Amino acid sequence: MNLSRVNLVRVPELHLMNRFAVRPLARGDIPHIIDYWVNASPEHLLAMGADVGKVPARAKWQANLEKILATPEREATTFYLVWLVDGRPIGFNSLKNIKHGESGEMHLHLWEVSSRGKGYGGVLFCLAAIEFFRRFNLKTIVCEPSASNPAPNRMLERIGFPLVVTYTAATSELSLICEVNRYDIEQRVAEAYLTSLGLRDTR
Repeated sequence: MNLSRVNLVRVPELHLMNRFAVRPLARGDIPHIIDYWVNASPEHLLAMGADVGKVPARAKWQANLEKILATPEREATTFYLVWLVDGRPIGFNSLKNIKHGESGEMHLHLWEVSSRGKGYGGVLFCLAAIEFFRRFNLKTIVCEPSASNPAPNRMLERIGFPLVVTYTAATSELSLICEVNRYDIEQRVAEAYLTSLGLRDTR
């Protein structure tokens, strides 16, 4: 089965090059996510603003992700979209604190080290943002990376998402209390970025 053609972003006007797609979390993705967190070095966790002491053990991660998979979408407060390049899963966006019809908070992680720094993240993040807006009928999404983590901040700035505020907080159950940058993730900005790359049909 060619996963690059399964569960693509379902927005009629969106044209995808065959290389890039997003789809909901599948059971086969769970080991990748667990390995990403459990095997991360203390330095990598610190760069992300994550607290090494808060990272769950494998069994707890497995139970948490299985629960997310088993939760009906209409009841979900957390939802994952997996990033695909050439049909190969390389990372994911999670949407947390979902208030259906209202708001959510996006997080991004690229578990395949060899795919970092190639410009994939911006495309896949925008595809995921558009799908989150559609799937949960959202009005607003925010993303709050650690201010000291240059990669996601550069990506979000390059796409054109507005930086709203810098403040000190723990932004997830795994986070340290640290300085974070809050970006408004606007659907029109995500669509414009994909259009600029020739990934969205404007006809």
